[in-house]
Amino acid sequence: MKPTANGLRRFLLVRDDFYSDPENVRRIAQSMRFEETGDITGFMTSEVYHPAGMRQRLERVLGVKITRWDEDPDRGNGIFYQAFSRGSQKETPGVHSDEPYEDITVLIYLTPGLPIDCGTSLWQHRATGLVNAPTQRDARRLKTTLTKLRDRLEVDSENRQKWIEIDRAGYRFNRMVAYASGMLHSASRHYGSNLRDGRIYQTFRIGVDWPSCRLYA
Repeated sequence: MKPTANGLRRFLLVRDDFYSDPENVRRIAQSMRFEETGDITGFMTSEVYHPAGMRQRLERVLGVKITRWDEDPDRGNGIFYQAFSRGSQKETPGVHSDEPYEDITVLIYLTPGLPIDCGTSLWQHRATGLVNAPTQRDARRLKTTLTKLRDRLEVDSENRQKWIEIDRAGYRFNRMVAYASGMLHSASRHYGSNLRDGRIYQTFRIGVDWPSCRLYA
């Protein structure tokens, strides 16, 4: 696969049975404190969990050299999330991209028994045709400013009528899903109503050496 017109690479990679003991990882996640944040959907932990050899494992699975491996929880590398579809804290998954856009985002699903449509979706914005985070080039094409274009996507982020779903990785317990961080994506849908039955997943966000990536060989 080749980079798209704005230079951002696109791929969607799925690997099942990622952790050898996913129930233990789930227990570790449940032992942590989940906190609500103002600008991120759902609840996230303020701690990371990096199993021994995880960096090297991801390099093998992704086929790429990792150049940045953050330990700071604020960087989203190794933290856990939960988000809900029912109750007082329910949320609609908002379409977004992750920064830095040239990173790779990795998810591991950690709640057993969820429906297959609780996975991860990739989207195209109907009005602008965008499938990746907008650039100055996109703004010029659409005769607007980059700030206004970003604001438009933010306003439309939770309105599914504004988007076309172009790909989806279905939900499966202990499944790993990876994609280029700059792609417009969201959870297909959330699940549960509280921290006991919600959709738990772990996120890794990593900087990589794209020329080494075998996905583009």
